[in-house]
Amino acid sequence: MEIIILGSSAAIPVRERNLPSTALKFKNELILFDSGEDIQRAMIEAGLKLNKPLKILISHFHGDHIIGLPGLLFRFGLNHRTAPVTIFGPVNLFLYLFVHRKILGLKPNYPITVIEIDDEQKQLTIYESLDSELPNKKMNISENTIFDGQKYTLKYALVDHSVLTFAYSFIEKPRSGKFNPEKAKELGIPESSLWKKLQEGESIDFKGKLIDPIKENIVAPKRPGRKITYSGDTMPCESLIELGKNSDVLIHEATFSQELSDIALEKKHSTSVDAANDAKKMGAKQLILTHISSRYQEDAVKLLVEAKEIFPNTALAIDLMRISLD
Repeated sequence: MEIIILGSSAAIPVRERNLPSTALKFKNELILFDSGEDIQRAMIEAGLKLNKPLKILISHFHGDHIIGLPGLLFRFGLNHRTAPVTIFGPVNLFLYLFVHRKILGLKPNYPITVIEIDDEQKQLTIYESLDSELPNKKMNISENTIFDGQKYTLKYALVDHSVLTFAYSFIEKPRSGKFNPEKAKELGIPESSLWKKLQEGESIDFKGKLIDPIKENIVAPKRPGRKITYSGDTMPCESLIELGKNSDVLIHEATFSQELSDIALEKKHSTSVDAANDAKKMGAKQLILTHISSRYQEDAVKLLVEAKEIFPNTALAIDLMRISLD
């Protein structure tokens, strides 16, 4: 698992920072948090393949967080993409893309699903393509879960910004314990499909004997899954703390330094100190500061210094930075 910062600027792109987007590589899949301007170029510079199963989580409808989305979808079509794209975001996300279809000819030739999160009704509205204005189905939201797959779940929380905005958490399900091939060989189990079953924690029938991989120390006990939380744009709020509890990594906006806390409050953004306090309250293991105002082009390190005084394990996002969670 790997996090790649594709854009770390707030509102205005600057020479060394693109507009907001963060990628999460997980197995054969890619998850994008927001889609800032020219995200397609950032993905190429990061060496990300353009034909992997993809989920995109849009936090809100301020241009710096979504304006790159149509261009990315157009690019996929030019690249003859075949892998599916699923896009989550607030109500009217489908309308935003449907207008691009009607006026600019955005007609994806690959599977695309748009899922609107209606927090008031606690409901997901699902469109299976951009061809029809009518949704294919609606589903009730339980415990703020918007996706529940075999390997991970995705959850959201309504946070406190100047427009309706969501934060998101990627929550990996418990992982199989580490496999000990030497122990399997000691028991005479040949390297075969049986090993795969053992690696997945399954008991097998071998020569008339039921072998439990954990009891036989072939596989260590299951390991807890990892959790990544992305704040979107927000001022400090309890809903974000609740969503992000015990995150391995918190990716948190830090638009301003503490000396501009009055402006942060007025615009409903966070300072680096706010981000550090949030990380501490939720029991996160690591904090990444992003969404950095263009006013800090030369001295963004001051944000890092402020945050580390409260939460030492803090990093300042830099475009194309990579954080491994293996």
